[in-house]
Amino acid sequence: MDIIRKERALSIVTKLKSYSYRRLLLSLIILGGFGFVRIPIEMNTEKMLKEQGFRDWSPSMSAREQLTQASFVGSIGGFRSLIASIYDLRAHQAFRDKDWASVEKFRGVTTSLQPRFAKHWDLAAWDLAWNAYAYYRNKSEWAEDGVESWQMKNIMMPRYLEKGLEFAKQGAEWVPESYRLSMVVADIYSQKYNDPELASQWYLKSSQADDAPPYVFRAYATHLARCEGKEEKAYEVTSSLYRSTRFGTRALTLTVRRDMERLEDHIALSAANKMSLEQLESAALSNGSTYLDYAKLGMHLLEVKKDLKATLAVYREIVNDKNAPLFYSRKLLMLLARNPANQEQAYEALKKLLKRSPEIFRRQDLIEFTKLETSLGASKNNREK
Repeated sequence: MDIIRKERALSIVTKLKSYSYRRLLLSLIILGGFGFVRIPIEMNTEKMLKEQGFRDWSPSMSAREQLTQASFVGSIGGFRSLIASIYDLRAHQAFRDKDWASVEKFRGVTTSLQPRFAKHWDLAAWDLAWNAYAYYRNKSEWAEDGVESWQMKNIMMPRYLEKGLEFAKQGAEWVPESYRLSMVVADIYSQKYNDPELASQWYLKSSQADDAPPYVFRAYATHLARCEGKEEKAYEVTSSLYRSTRFGTRALTLTVRRDMERLEDHIALSAANKMSLEQLESAALSNGSTYLDYAKLGMHLLEVKKDLKATLAVYREIVNDKNAPLFYSRKLLMLLARNPANQEQAYEALKKLLKRSPEIFRRQDLIEFTKLETSLGASKNNREK
């Protein structure tokens, strides 16, 4: 009996071991299969988190030095947004107190904690490049101590301007898909450094963002038009903008009109001085010529040959071209008024044109129109006497 019992017990143990091994093997197979299934899912999730900016930050020494111990631990623990908001409020309070060193410090913390949040970079650049800069500029103007005034103008103002520009550039690197921060960099170069070339480069970069409004590209065209030596490229951009706006649904801005005329005058005058009359006539009369070829010829006849009659004939051809800007009508009438015999006729036509299209008259044109009006009024009074 004992032998039978032992054999039965041994059989049961053997069966249990076999069953346990099978269960273990099955569990391992299930876990392994689940792991393989999870790999592509987790890779896609990680990719999505990176694209949305949730894997963009790791605590740096700079952030660690500026944060308190509790804030630093909280930022690592997932409370970045909350802590960034707290430091944003502290930066605003420092701004109200005109404590610009603290403003710079706290804005540095907020941008470090949430580098993908464009508003933090924008506020940092604005507080330093505009607000702190203006604060020290005003103080320098009212300072009685000459040394103190010099320090503010030559040390404090440039320092905060550079800091604001640095924040804007770093923000543009962190949030390249937004037009805003690149435009802020361009604004600083335009308004603070008076550097149209660098401003145009950043306006162009800003205009290429998907969310960029149309006025950013117009700002690019305007600043490019101010760059010496880039008139040809500026004219290409401005004329394209002029025509797409003129024949489209959007209103044509006064700045684009002025740049268009100035650039065409520059191109026409340059050609008039470099090319001969025969070359200009050949270009104007060739197939495929444009009104600008006639403008070059007219400029040569006016400025080089001093032939007003021939110039008027050329400008009449330009005005008859439907693609020519309307300011050529004003130019023709102003030239016509140079001849005393045509002044009354030119004045009446100019008055109608001024009433219909005042935007094509520049300041100097209005001055000349007033002089013509005064001259004709005096002549009329003399005739009546």
